[in-house]
Amino acid sequence: MSDNVYRCHTFVKWVPIVRLDFLVLADKAEAIGGKLYLMGGGFDRVRLAAIPGAAQFDVAVGILVGYNETNLQHAFELRCEDPDNNLVFDAPRGAIEVGRPPGMTAGSEQRALLVFAGPFPFPAAGDFSWVLVLNGERQPSTRFRVEQAQLLAPVPPPRPT
Repeated sequence: MSDNVYRCHTFVKWVPIVRLDFLVLADKAEAIGGKLYLMGGGFDRVRLAAIPGAAQFDVAVGILVGYNETNLQHAFELRCEDPDNNLVFDAPRGAIEVGRPPGMTAGSEQRALLVFAGPFPFPAAGDFSWVLVLNGERQPSTRFRVEQAQLLAPVPPPRPT
């Protein structure tokens, strides 16, 4: 064997071909015509007047679908979990299918947008996470906190002088 033998090892990072791009909480969200419209988005604290209680907000989700995964059904489940990964309430489930438009370049990704509208019932204050499960695979979670709103006492009118 020659001393001039070189060995080459290539390490490739595996990237899921259907994966979560983003998950955002918003006061109001709509997905129309491939665009996401948000009002009051990006918060991580939900304040309720009464606990247990229902929280009125929406959850906006972007899912990236790889070229070879277009025209196929992909199952999803949006789970709201407590810190012990227990399901807080029934999870919305379904499937998405993204078509491949003419001229799409091989290797490209497309973004599918989903919006889940509240109200969402919370049994207690504390830390929670939204977890999207795609084709049985848990995606990175988005944490948020539910708190009891502090109601301010009314301010008495000024005294006449």
